Amino acid sequence: MLTRRDAVHHLLRLGLIAPAEVLDAGLSATEYVGRNRLVQVEVDGGRGFVVKEPQRLGTPDAATMWIEGAIYWMSAHEPSFAELARWMPAYHHYDERNALLTTELIAPATSLYSVLHAEAARPATLRELGEAFAVLHGPVSAALHERARKLFRTGPAWALTLGTPQQVYAAANDAGRAVVQRVLEHPGAPAALALARDAWRDVHLIHGDMKSANVLVRPDGSVRLIDWEIAAIGDGLWDLAGIAHSLLIPNYQNVSDLATAERRARPLMDALWDGYVNRLPEPPPGGDPRVTMLRLTGARLVQTCLETTLFTDRIDAFLESTLQMGLELMTGPEHARARWEEAA
Repeated sequence: MLTRRDAVHHLLRLGLIAPAEVLDAGLSATEYVGRNRLVQVEVDGGRGFVVKEPQRLGTPDAATMWIEGAIYWMSAHEPSFAELARWMPAYHHYDERNALLTTELIAPATSLYSVLHAEAARPATLRELGEAFAVLHGPVSAALHERARKLFRTGPAWALTLGTPQQVYAAANDAGRAVVQRVLEHPGAPAALALARDAWRDVHLIHGDMKSANVLVRPDGSVRLIDWEIAAIGDGLWDLAGIAHSLLIPNYQNVSDLATAERRARPLMDALWDGYVNRLPEPPPGGDPRVTMLRLTGARLVQTCLETTLFTDRIDAFLESTLQMGLELMTGPEHARARWEEAA
């Protein structure tokens, strides 16, 4: 189990910090435990490091650390990643035997979730985030060698498999079963999921778990993308859908109706989309890719509801409101798109 002492010794062995920095008390280390265990080490003078490991080796979750390690290794060693590297913490080391990843600590920085919660997000920040996705889905994805593509899983997001023989999600309790039943019985929802699966393209390297908590915002408004553990080959619009989800629901304690959420989020959604399509080498396919993105956003909201039931057996007000918004957006993306156009 990784401790603060372990992390400091690890950085000493790698030569990333010097013994004098430890002895002179110019160093601090902070532990965080979530899906993974990590230690943030800060050194006087502004340098910092993140040492990260899975909770338990030899488990499926532990394999995600290898995925993240591969992404960071390529960011430092693959020429095709050079343009994207500016939006990622610097890579330092990956210990494959112990699944121990060491990267740069981005500081000072605040999560985009906190920025949105404080209603302090700037359109320029979302525009830059869109540009970062365009580089990931454009030149980086195009330049990946076939060997590199085989490192990552493929196939549609698991929320899109609901109601099919390939369904990945298995309900852990009554709340999970109730959400699945409501999705599959909602008018138009199975057809919407089928449309999303049919439109899905396994052509991009995607982050896979894009949400506001996985975006760091520097004081100047610039962004860094973190937590690449479930990166995959998939459809780049899924990454944008994850951010659109965060823009529609910036505060989990206050979920409004869809039309109100759209009006509030529109300037940031516009900036995100403009940054994305203006930097992409080719526009996304389809008659109106924003309709596809909005449908995926609805599915992403449904996925959040299913993920929430892993921790509760109660359908509370947040889950209920989020599910309603997700179903409405998933089955009626054209209406949301029309409101987007009318406001513009």
